[in-house]
Amino acid sequence: LDAKAERNGDVLKFTFGRNASMHGLDFGASMGLSTWIAFSGNREQVVVDGDFAMTADEVQPVLRQLRKAGIHIVALHNHMMGEAPAYYFVHYWGKGNPETLARGLQAALALQN
Repeated sequence: LDAKAERNGDVLKFTFGRNASMHGLDFGASMGLSTWIAFSGNREQVVVDGDFAMTADEVQPVLRQLRKAGIHIVALHNHMMGEAPAYYFVHYWGKGNPETLARGLQAALALQN
């Protein structure tokens, strides 16, 4: 995924921060505004889950890409009110070949600004 990952036991987690403002204050990943991807498994098969933080224009393209990659959509919702830009979050999971899933997730990440 061309990013530094954190390892916690058998889980490898990637985090990609986003930025917004609310009521005149800037905030980002340290306050939970991030896309994250967590893998667990082996070279043949993994499970992956995570959360994409998306602007309104990114929602449908990202959802289409995740489904195209065989990744299941669990929930689509928002966490905040009044942020600019508005952010929506999708929880997802997938199971399969790690490289195939990573390529699908990389393609979804590329759809974000």
